[in-house]
Amino acid sequence: MPSAPFAPRDGVSATRVVTPPPVRQTQPAGQTPPRTIGEWLRVRFPASVDVDAGLADGRYVYAGGQPVNADDAYRPRTEIWFERDLPDEAEVPGSIHIVHRDDRLIVIDKPPFLATIPRGQHVRQTVVARLRSELGLPELQPVHRLDRLTSGLVVLTTERRWRGAYQTLFQRREVHKVYRALAQLSAERVALMPLCEGAPRRMGDAGVRPSWTVGQAVEVRSRIEKRRGCWQAEELPGEANAISSIVLERVLEPAGDERASKELFGSGANCGGVEGVTAGVGVFRLEPSTGRTHQLRVHMNRLGAPILGDPLYPVVREAWPGGPPADGVEQPLQLLAAELSFTDPVDGVARHFEAQRRLPISVQECE
Repeated sequence: MPSAPFAPRDGVSATRVVTPPPVRQTQPAGQTPPRTIGEWLRVRFPASVDVDAGLADGRYVYAGGQPVNADDAYRPRTEIWFERDLPDEAEVPGSIHIVHRDDRLIVIDKPPFLATIPRGQHVRQTVVARLRSELGLPELQPVHRLDRLTSGLVVLTTERRWRGAYQTLFQRREVHKVYRALAQLSAERVALMPLCEGAPRRMGDAGVRPSWTVGQAVEVRSRIEKRRGCWQAEELPGEANAISSIVLERVLEPAGDERASKELFGSGANCGGVEGVTAGVGVFRLEPSTGRTHQLRVHMNRLGAPILGDPLYPVVREAWPGGPPADGVEQPLQLLAAELSFTDPVDGVARHFEAQRRLPISVQECE
């Protein structure tokens, strides 16, 4: 991707468009090619974008930095950059903790509800926009994805030249990831036993749920697909493309265990929607081998232990009847990207990072 001819504004990069190549075939009846760049831009963008105002303000420039004029002759394969109108956004509470920083990498621990990259209605209030401004790093970019509702570790590169090597690690699944989650348990699904070691149990049948044994891994394999326009991802028949190892590490009893009594049982621990007699909240260790959208949330829900605070699974918790999923800091998703380990592709050094945040993720922690 070519570099923008001007620095990001409020941490948000300029947008690039390129006029299409010449069309060899005859134009459709009644359609003529644009005569000017201004004419092409007015067709290229929706009516909500005030192209004329942007041209008058000098916010459209060519790759060399020269301003675009509305009456410039149209030329195919012409690169144009412009600054978007940034929407007003409510500030997302919570601090971005810097876990590690060197010449190549920034590793951060992000709060819930903060998107990683500018997209849709989340532009300024994103990890990238915030840190580019705060750290003075205009080329800062993440090398992997982390869901907006999920807290924890995100790896970013300081300059464009480093991104490919680290991004390839994640694409090749050469990064070991450990998540931790809190989920409501039901009495009939809990079997407290001493820690034990052994081969993981595989969950290949969507109708089968485990009787939880503390310390024993459950391996979940399924095919997960996320359709555009649908809030939830689906598990479908077919070859598995999502693999997770899930371990119940311990159970927080309804009273007297750390912060569980006040911060979980006193503030809607049943929000996960699991039916049955409450037997406490489970602390889970989750290790995905793949990275499908909502993978851990889908697999926990399938095991009958949906993650606390999840507005999508098992059912969509609507902000209003027929509306989008509820999105409020009073009930954060209890899912934390807790650890990342990999061999550095540049110098071969073993890297290991741990989040500063701990479960439960609470309203107070987000403020």
